[in-house]
Amino acid sequence: MTGTGNGSRPPTKAGCPTEPADGNALIPTGMEELRVRVQQLSLREQIERNHFLLMRLNAANARLIQSLEQGDVFEAIAEIIANLLGSEEIAVFDYHSAEKTFSLAWSSGVEAEALQPFLCGAGMFGRAVQQGLSQFQERQQDGALLPYEKNLTACVILKSSREIVGVIAIFGLLPQKNSLEWADYELLKFLETYGAVAMKFQRLQGTQVST
Repeated sequence: MTGTGNGSRPPTKAGCPTEPADGNALIPTGMEELRVRVQQLSLREQIERNHFLLMRLNAANARLIQSLEQGDVFEAIAEIIANLLGSEEIAVFDYHSAEKTFSLAWSSGVEAEALQPFLCGAGMFGRAVQQGLSQFQERQQDGALLPYEKNLTACVILKSSREIVGVIAIFGLLPQKNSLEWADYELLKFLETYGAVAMKFQRLQGTQVST
């Protein structure tokens, strides 16, 4: 019987790659290039998405700052939602934490009569305040919406230093918008805090003027 020599490998067929000494299979050059290319495209997409989001947040921030000078915070919030999110049916409610009651502060595109049921603080609208978390229709369980909430897309809490000062009710989206997207949720997170700060600032201004 003929041996192959001390510690030597058996001969291989011509044209067949040998297994590396560490036991890892060889990765064809083309597959490695494809993997790197896929990673590059993924990172590029993330950068573009983040750039798009930053542009929207900067625009929203600039409009809110302008509203502090002009005293039109509600109009600013409505413009941000209309232009950057895609809804022209909006209502802003004040939340009175001591009494745990709501009052309508401002609305656009929605009949006042349709907003009256929300003042009782029930349904998805009430859960937003009770849980301290914004609520979205597409994330609600079946049967969790009250009849008058069927056209309610989102309830966005306005919270400053853990204090809920109000709620933005966003109703129907524009025809070209089927649903909320990832950037919309990030924009609404921005409004949760900075919209609340702007509202508190406007309230203080109103108090100073009246005294």
